[in-house]
Amino acid sequence: MHNVTYLEPTRVHPQTMSTDYLSALNAGSGLNVTQIVDALVDAERVPKQKQIDEAKETATVKISALGSLKNELSVFQTNATALDGQIGLSLSSSTSNVALSRTDSSLASEFSHTINVTSISTAQVLNFNNGGLGFSSTTADIGVDELSLRFGSWSGSSFTTNSDYSSATTLNFAAGSRTLTDVRDAINNAGIGVTASIIEVSNGNYSLMVKSAEGAEQALRVKSHLGGVENNILKYNPGNVGSLADSATQVVTATNANFTIDGVAIARTSNTITDLFSGVTVELSDVSSADIGTDQLISSNYSETDALARLETVISEVNYLLSFLKAQSQPGTNGEDSGPLHGDHFIRHTENKIKNLTSTAIVGYDDEDIYLSSFGVVTELDGTLSIDKTRFGEYFEAKPEHFAAVTTSMIRTGDAGVTGSAPTDLFTPGVYGFSLSGGTATLTNSSLTSDTMSAGTNRYGYSKNTIGATGLLLDTTKTSVNTNVYMGRSILQDLSKYIDDVLMLNGDIDEKIYRLEDDVDSLVEEQEALDTQIANQRSIYVQKFTAMETAVASFRKTGEFLDNLIASWNSSN
Repeated sequence: MHNVTYLEPTRVHPQTMSTDYLSALNAGSGLNVTQIVDALVDAERVPKQKQIDEAKETATVKISALGSLKNELSVFQTNATALDGQIGLSLSSSTSNVALSRTDSSLASEFSHTINVTSISTAQVLNFNNGGLGFSSTTADIGVDELSLRFGSWSGSSFTTNSDYSSATTLNFAAGSRTLTDVRDAINNAGIGVTASIIEVSNGNYSLMVKSAEGAEQALRVKSHLGGVENNILKYNPGNVGSLADSATQVVTATNANFTIDGVAIARTSNTITDLFSGVTVELSDVSSADIGTDQLISSNYSETDALARLETVISEVNYLLSFLKAQSQPGTNGEDSGPLHGDHFIRHTENKIKNLTSTAIVGYDDEDIYLSSFGVVTELDGTLSIDKTRFGEYFEAKPEHFAAVTTSMIRTGDAGVTGSAPTDLFTPGVYGFSLSGGTATLTNSSLTSDTMSAGTNRYGYSKNTIGATGLLLDTTKTSVNTNVYMGRSILQDLSKYIDDVLMLNGDIDEKIYRLEDDVDSLVEEQEALDTQIANQRSIYVQKFTAMETAVASFRKTGEFLDNLIASWNSSN
């Protein structure tokens, strides 16, 4: 039984019992029997009670300390997650209409370019308003049992089908379910990136607004039918008017984003661009303004200031956790109490793991090992970590790409045509050789042990644990490759992985708490047994002293009788 609310057991005090046994002693030896019984009972109770109380207090304090430890470790995990991806690369844009964000730190690198946005991508918006008449109801049958939507691009009245879509999307409506509301819901539930909404233009006058995805080739051609015959209830097809006029008007034209990078013209179908710079997303929100100059600067640069600030945060988090562990595990000197978790194996192991951070090699980021001490991190005499900023600056200037080893786990390759990833964190960090030839992909670890990878369409995976690269996925369109794969786990991720195992449900800490709660349960039972034992012992003492007092009282009465008898004899003489 766990999560017990611990209540002080009800104990019977001597003052409560005294009235009961003194009432039986209306005469006696003259001894203070109450004090004698209390002293005898306490002689048996106090040592045992002290032992129970001390054991219960120790267990309760440990449970509280372990709960605090879980909380502190969880906070550390949260703060470590916030630092993931902070590799010292600073992104900047001199214009508010272009925003940069890093999406894959393993691919990100330095760059500096000018950008000029001449147009942004827009989604086509069609207003189906029944040829200008509008719809008078959202729940009445509108006379459509089939709706066909095809993606493509419009040039005047000429429509070119988008080659990415082999056929049109056809929506069917049964009798009784052919209302404007039914059409809206069917479009929204089709999962094709098109959204529909009903707008009440005026009182009792409704329109169906349909919005495509962004990009000139995502525009729509829409046809409607009833009983196999095309009608114009929901029609947008300017290239084929004939006797069926379009019932929709185009409110917004679908367009691509157009811009230049260092003068080179580029077009994209979306304003969110992920394939321009490796690991970086570019977000366009407006065209460049001539007021501030059309060519604006966007860049990604390693920043010593930014990296140092991140390292200081890491060291602060580690030192805080270290000080908490130290307070919980202190041995207790000069008469002071020891910490509630003094001697705990997990605490000692965690403290040692942190203290060894500066001397532990970080592998899988380069052909050479990386050390936290290289960044100027040193261990002080009290066990805390500090930063030699001069040494940090020198190393960061020489090897800025190594800073990722502090904050960000990553998988990268030595070939730009091969990208790596690992959905799980089961791999062993290190540098692996990757070769691809004749459709066979092979991995080799640092011990020169090799194993083949499974093959898919432009993807090669490794799910075994033979050589350590468990979970590795490599994507490439190349048919022949010979390169290195770098699988690195950062210092923060390494600590977090260790803490994950500790914090997992029914992990080390939970198991300790469960055992302590069981101990407290047992102590509660011991307390109840002691209370029963003491109550029984008190009753025995009361009975014995009552018998003694009764005998003494009888002796006194016999003495008084003899005294009176002798006195009467003397008076008769």
